[in-house]
Amino acid sequence: MYNCSVMPDRLKTAEQLIETNPDSALHILRKSTPTALSSDAHRALYGLLLFKTLNKKLLPLKPDSVINFSLNYYEEHHDNDRLADCYLYKGRTYMYAFQFEKAMDYYLKAMDIAQANKDYLLLGRINSDIANIYTSQRDYSLARKKFKLAYEYFTRLKLQDKAFNLLLDIGRTYHNAKEYRKAQRHYSTLYSQAIDSMQQGALLQEIAINYYSSLKYDSALFYFRKIISYPYILNNRAIRYYYLSDLFFDLRQLDSAYYYAKNSFNYNPDIRTQRECYRILANVGYLRNDTKEVLMEMEGYVKLGDSIRKIDAQTKGSVIEKIHSTTKDADNTRKQRFYLFGLLLLIITTGLTVFCYVKKRITKEKRRMETNHLEQKIGLKKEIVNKRRVTLLQQMEEMKAEQAHEYKKATPSVKEEMHRQLYNQLIHINNKENFEREMNLILNNMVSKLRGRYPALTEKEITWCCLHTLNIPTIDILLLLNYKVDSLNKMKQRLAQKTQIKGVPEINCFLNTILSELD
Repeated sequence: MYNCSVMPDRLKTAEQLIETNPDSALHILRKSTPTALSSDAHRALYGLLLFKTLNKKLLPLKPDSVINFSLNYYEEHHDNDRLADCYLYKGRTYMYAFQFEKAMDYYLKAMDIAQANKDYLLLGRINSDIANIYTSQRDYSLARKKFKLAYEYFTRLKLQDKAFNLLLDIGRTYHNAKEYRKAQRHYSTLYSQAIDSMQQGALLQEIAINYYSSLKYDSALFYFRKIISYPYILNNRAIRYYYLSDLFFDLRQLDSAYYYAKNSFNYNPDIRTQRECYRILANVGYLRNDTKEVLMEMEGYVKLGDSIRKIDAQTKGSVIEKIHSTTKDADNTRKQRFYLFGLLLLIITTGLTVFCYVKKRITKEKRRMETNHLEQKIGLKKEIVNKRRVTLLQQMEEMKAEQAHEYKKATPSVKEEMHRQLYNQLIHINNKENFEREMNLILNNMVSKLRGRYPALTEKEITWCCLHTLNIPTIDILLLLNYKVDSLNKMKQRLAQKTQIKGVPEINCFLNTILSELD
């Protein structure tokens, strides 16, 4: 491991080697770890350089924690040049994971900085990546515009290889939109611009795919056979094998179709290519009457299909970019207005500060006094109601005590009658008018309030509310209202619905609120 004191020099060397010798740059970076560096600034630079090198070598951008540290550091220290690069690579980690919504968020942040700095290389990369997302989401016209914009940036920087790949991408947007003739005319103009076998192979591959999609199988087969041994990058060999397999299946050459579909998996196919290969293999198995093969391949096809549906269900990148642009324009407008009226607002604010402070204090004191007064009135109301209720219950207990000896010897029917007479004597339960007057007096006009606010309530339901609030035993309530337990429970449920409260447990709170109200 390198000593901490010499690491800054090593980082500088790695930074200089990334474009010309990325293998050496990666070797230098991997001989240390971020924790071995002497400062957060060096750790942040290490993470950015590592992701630049991995990206240059077309390797997976991992681990996330490294670029996250760099991104957070440059955000905190406002180093916009390096921050924009961090946004780009963070966006790519999400794009490669098919999390397009998150990727777009970082790409648009990077674009804002790159546009301000007129960083054409970064703008070319961002627009190319966004165009790829648009292509995946079938926004082919918008993707084409982004590819053309990226092509202009790379052409301005004389980056022929990047510019040529974008020309292929532009042709691919025509092909994906099923405009095969336009795609073929576009590809035919690129022959003279392909400077090596890598670019020639990539161009011939797109031509072969376009011929296949337009059902020109002979021409497609000619070009696929021609490019099968051409050099490739990333998953191009897998794509060639997939299309050859599909072509052979259409030609009913099942052995060749099976061979190329199987071998496509050896060359890192993307998720859509994998699914299509499973489809071909399942179809080959079906034609061969190989049920086991069909079931096995269909399992892979269905599983990947579910994953692709989740990817396709994401918000379109064009929508996210439009929202970002609208928000950005709105922010700029707000800033302009802020600067224009800032001085005026400052003067007005200063003038109103004292006034608002004094008014706030006066209002606060007034509210405090009103609150105290209201609480006192509510407390007094509760005290009066409780005294009336307690007095009534005491009278009831006294009357029961007087009748205790007679009640003990009475038959069940006589006992019931004694109960009814007791309640009739105390609260006039058998006289509707007297009962309501008595309950209004004792229970803060509860009968009048319930009848006026909830016309759907029945007389029995209102009577129950009063008896329940008086804390009359449930067994007595069942007798007085001629209810059974189940009937009483159902009545409570209806009561809760009619008074629009959440449920039966809330009834007590509902009735207590009425008791506490000020008239």
